[in-house]
Amino acid sequence: MEDAPIVTALDLGSSLVKVVIGRLVNEYEIEIIGTGSYPSGGIKNGSIVNIETTTKSIIEAFGDAELMAGQEIGAVVVNVSGKSVHGFNEKGIIAVTNRERTVSEMDIMRVVEAAQSVHVPGDQQVIHVLTKEFKVDDQVNIKDPIGMTGVRLEAEVHIVSCGSTALNNIDRCVEQSGLIQMDRVLSSLASSEAVLTSGEKDLGTVVVDIGSGICDIIVYVDGGIAFSSVVPFGGFHITSDLSIGLKTTIETAEILKKRYGHTQIDQIDPTEKIEIPAISGRTARSIFRQELVEIMEPRVREILEMVDHELNRSGFKPALAGGVILTGGTSLLHGIDVLAEEVFRLSVGRAKPAGLTGLTDKVSSPEYATAIGLIKYVSKLQNLEQRNIHSNSEQDSLMKKVRRWMENNL
Repeated sequence: MEDAPIVTALDLGSSLVKVVIGRLVNEYEIEIIGTGSYPSGGIKNGSIVNIETTTKSIIEAFGDAELMAGQEIGAVVVNVSGKSVHGFNEKGIIAVTNRERTVSEMDIMRVVEAAQSVHVPGDQQVIHVLTKEFKVDDQVNIKDPIGMTGVRLEAEVHIVSCGSTALNNIDRCVEQSGLIQMDRVLSSLASSEAVLTSGEKDLGTVVVDIGSGICDIIVYVDGGIAFSSVVPFGGFHITSDLSIGLKTTIETAEILKKRYGHTQIDQIDPTEKIEIPAISGRTARSIFRQELVEIMEPRVREILEMVDHELNRSGFKPALAGGVILTGGTSLLHGIDVLAEEVFRLSVGRAKPAGLTGLTDKVSSPEYATAIGLIKYVSKLQNLEQRNIHSNSEQDSLMKKVRRWMENNL
């Protein structure tokens, strides 16, 4: 589908900056035409801590992706995560005032504005207002109330804000890389777009994206977003524990974690040995694999218990009939799904992005869930947004923007 709009995703991860260039072929399929990645030394726990280093990582990753795609890219959609991200639920209520008492697009805009009138601290900016459901008089659990008759319209929304400093740092890195920022999307929202079906959202499901520096959490109940949160721990903290415990470098510890790591010590042969390579003049040495797992298992359990604390805090854990979906690079650890079931006391599965064509070898992995989700989230709405630009009527343009917002958030 050559005329399909191209979308470029920039995933600012704590271990890698990843760029994916793709186009939406249809509602369920994305064609990947270019990818690139580069170590992200300037990002820690999901937040940018060094502008210059992060900018270099972005430029390097984009160079590889553009070379693979055979074209230059100017505009990007970028993920937002980190400890300064906060999500909370609010309600808005308005009277339906038109003569026919039917809910219109303008009523939708008014009730959402009422819901987001909550005070946000001066150092925070709202990045998303996501509707969970509407209520018209006594009719509840409504996804699209337009055309319904009533005198009272209520909206329940999930608002996501992020620290202004963190957002400004993202803006500066994108700008200094010579790029234009088309949109910013919450990381967990993007990941859920890549790995969840509408049926799973209706059933009640949580997506936990376990990255290098953080765990992004998003909860769906009755098809809408009910809760989101961030736990500032991830795969790097496991690697760091191994580096200290095994007295080796971070780089070697990461290799050992990926090659021999496990989270279930009773699944490991007690006689199996692994070799730790020589470093700094020290000779190579052998240890029992169980020693490595004995270091890993407590840290993985601790991270999962932090996630479980957030699920309990949300109040929606009893509604999660669909269980937990793990994604992100750290979800590839052997046995983590079994340990997660023990900790969460819910069904747990692992997922990677699906519905991909083209250059899929690299991106068909949980590590790329956020980047693929960014493309899905934005590209479905791109055509409608382009039509809005050409509207000659200010009122018509407003109605189209409301409809676009509804398609984006309902």
